[in-house]
Amino acid sequence: MALLHLVRDRAGLLKGSSQVRRWIASAALAVGLLAVAACQPGDSELSPDRRLQSELGLDLRDRVHEVLLSAGPARAAEPEETLVRPGDYLQFVTTDSWIHELIFEADSLAPGALAFMEELDQLASPPMVSRGSRFVVSFVEAPEGRYPYRVEGNRAPVRGVIVVATPPDR
Repeated sequence: MALLHLVRDRAGLLKGSSQVRRWIASAALAVGLLAVAACQPGDSELSPDRRLQSELGLDLRDRVHEVLLSAGPARAAEPEETLVRPGDYLQFVTTDSWIHELIFEADSLAPGALAFMEELDQLASPPMVSRGSRFVVSFVEAPEGRYPYRVEGNRAPVRGVIVVATPPDR
């Protein structure tokens, strides 16, 4: 009963002061936004799905970019250029049942990038022949630079590039 009385008394005090109520509401909103931001693991749009988490051991803090491969009316790799940070992953995903084989252009890679890709056996994918096939490339500890690739298969090759770069400090 005493607690109810105290709440009623405080509510009565605050009711008359709109400035105090606004200050309390603003403070509560700020604290709430900070708490939500602190709980977020990172960019949820780039979070790995459950399959990548279970098969590759990725967690919600890992960043996974996506390039869609299609052969339809015109062969495409969308987007043609993808910017990733060192430590990110990139998955190539087929959108059709045509044959797609991803090949990083070794003669266009910087020596450090070539050594990195060779060490992880990531210079080429196996043929991807069914819709939803994936080839995941790790850029954990990758040297910064351009990683040009081509996609071959049933139609004319298509080219793309992955740029590994550390974003400037804000």
